[in-house]
Amino acid sequence: MIRCTFIFLLSFIAFKGLCQDHTITVVDFKSNETIPFAHVCFEEIDSDSKYYMVTNKDGVANIPGNREMIVAVSYVGYKAQIDTIQSGKNHIIKLYPKVFDIDQVVVTANFTPQKADKSIYNVKVIDRREIELKAATNLSDIMANVVNVKLNHDPALGTSLRLKGLSGNNVKILVDGVPVIGRVGGNIDLSQLNLYNIDHIEMVEGPLSVIYGSNALAGAINIITKENEYSRFTARANAYYETVGTYNIDGGISSRKGKHSFSLSGGRNFFGGFSDGSNVVNNYFNIEERYSEWKPKEQYNADFYYTLSNKRNKIKYQASYMRERLQSKGSLQPPQYSTAFDDWFYSTRISNRIEYTQKLGLEYTLNMLGSYSYYQRRNATYFNDLEQLNSTLSEEDTTKFNSFIYRVLIGNSNPDKRLNFISGIDLNYEFATGEKILDNEQQIGDYAFFTSLMFKATNKLSVQPGVRFAYNTQYNVPLVPSINVKWDLLSRITMRASYARGYRAPSLKELYIYFVDINHNIQPNENLKAENGNNYDFALRFNTEKDKKLHYSHLELGLFYNDMRNIIYLAKRQLPDTKDPIYQYINILNYNTLGGQLSFQYNYYPYMNFGLSIGETGTYSSFDNKKQKLDDYKFSPDLNVSVSNNIQKLKLTVSLNYKYTGKSYLYDVNEDDDINITTLDDYHNMDLTLIRKFYHNRLTVSAGVKNIFNNTSIDVIGGGTGTAHTSGDSSPIGYGRFYFTRLSYNIFK
Repeated sequence: MIRCTFIFLLSFIAFKGLCQDHTITVVDFKSNETIPFAHVCFEEIDSDSKYYMVTNKDGVANIPGNREMIVAVSYVGYKAQIDTIQSGKNHIIKLYPKVFDIDQVVVTANFTPQKADKSIYNVKVIDRREIELKAATNLSDIMANVVNVKLNHDPALGTSLRLKGLSGNNVKILVDGVPVIGRVGGNIDLSQLNLYNIDHIEMVEGPLSVIYGSNALAGAINIITKENEYSRFTARANAYYETVGTYNIDGGISSRKGKHSFSLSGGRNFFGGFSDGSNVVNNYFNIEERYSEWKPKEQYNADFYYTLSNKRNKIKYQASYMRERLQSKGSLQPPQYSTAFDDWFYSTRISNRIEYTQKLGLEYTLNMLGSYSYYQRRNATYFNDLEQLNSTLSEEDTTKFNSFIYRVLIGNSNPDKRLNFISGIDLNYEFATGEKILDNEQQIGDYAFFTSLMFKATNKLSVQPGVRFAYNTQYNVPLVPSINVKWDLLSRITMRASYARGYRAPSLKELYIYFVDINHNIQPNENLKAENGNNYDFALRFNTEKDKKLHYSHLELGLFYNDMRNIIYLAKRQLPDTKDPIYQYINILNYNTLGGQLSFQYNYYPYMNFGLSIGETGTYSSFDNKKQKLDDYKFSPDLNVSVSNNIQKLKLTVSLNYKYTGKSYLYDVNEDDDINITTLDDYHNMDLTLIRKFYHNRLTVSAGVKNIFNNTSIDVIGGGTGTAHTSGDSSPIGYGRFYFTRLSYNIFK
């Protein structure tokens, strides 16, 4: 009896030991503080079975079963950690901060995801943490602090950019690799690209004509959206307010179970408009003017994706929707000053994207991407009788764009091999319809084959030549070659250099579309020539040792030169029997830019980040082929300083961003084809953000002040009465000093 009892007790203890729950505890590598609500994925080694969990408020998650498994752990602000855990024991997983841009995994211009420091391209990463520190709500907010980037604000066309002296026409703006359509006046409105569901932004400065074709002479900006990889369920809600009259709200949910995951998000943004008061009163009648420099607008956004994936293939479908309504009130009309013409601009953008990735054997990968994008802009003009309080539709026109893209890539990326390659076809077709389009309908197609070889000459030297063969339905496209070089001079010094022949065919807007309203009269030109040129970039970077250290810094020098021909520009034209001039797209034979930047970044985890960037861009323009001298260039300086400090005792993060924008220059072409230089005055800008997290980091509260120096407009000197995007002797740059607050709440399961 005693022997039976003893055997029973031993069996019971063994059974309890086998059934005992074992755990992983997720901690910060330095402080050893636990990380609550981290995403955890357990995967069985011998099958595709996966289990998704979130650590509890103590940073702990139970290990499913009692066998050897692969575990992947991720959390915002940290690098994902993947490890193999043994059965029958508890484990501690340490996460390392993702505070260094070279730690980021990038995909822009790369065939397979790889770390930024391993990419042959000079990729700059703006991660979610930086977006949060700058309280950025759209792409224009975040690009305003980038050196060698100039923003232009237009009352009706929105915010556009110039990168290294080249206009936004030459910058490929993408969302998950799909070009954004809807260029009004030749540029994408950056304020329409919201960041509420963004993971990070990848920016490649330098020619990418071989990979992306037209519109990529100056580089590319790729917005990478969030994707739920580990959590069974997440939900978030955000509210944002500015004292100037901005009210934004958004939210979303996502889920993952086994091979399936999906996400649904949406939001509404509202801005009430702003005027600095310089034209508030009609002096004769003492009647308030209705005109505002920054137009009231309302936006609605929605995004959805679904993925089905396993170890060897993945298919993902995405859809996005944006609708914006912008109001431009006209001045009161004489003699009674009781009537006015108001313009309403309605913009709608819909994008559908499907991507399939398949591993072929051990080394090769096949990637197929197809997308259909639709953009519509409707302009409705109403005659308003303010005494009778009625409104009548006076004029209406609608312009529609449809874009189809299909891309197939095949190649390999094995770091152990001397030679890797990528080849692909790129098919782009766009057609537009509308009352203000020549013949009411136009279309253009661009079909290309490209290939690029990655040759690893030594362990430290890589060379990547590439070439693009293209056929355009309206233009003869030259052969577009490129070459990129990456050389690890020393263990901490890396040199990158690139050359590409640039090419850009005129867009449908520049060729065929009239844009006329109370602020603009822009005429197309169907006789435009294609832009082409030679583009050079160079970067030298020094990094300190970063592995598991608290201190890290880097110093980078960048240089560039763009030698352009037939650049497309807006020229002033005075037509017979008209009082006001029009603007029309023309070709300028010779347009060059050169310059550079020096940047320094220092990180002391987890206490402080410091960044300093100095840049200068020179531009030159003429209608002849004469060789220019350095003195012929007009140079514009930039300076950016960013500091963030984590006060751990208060659990408070303080971020300060300062940007000095020096005098900049635009070339105004008059009716006699003389090039006049328009000078935009310099200005300073500073933003302050305070961030505090509560309730185990589920609730984030941000507050601060933007535009501390109270900028509204800057002086414009020369160029007559301004360009097509400015009026009078000033140009708008901001709507004064304002305060903001943001609340963000997240749920994980």
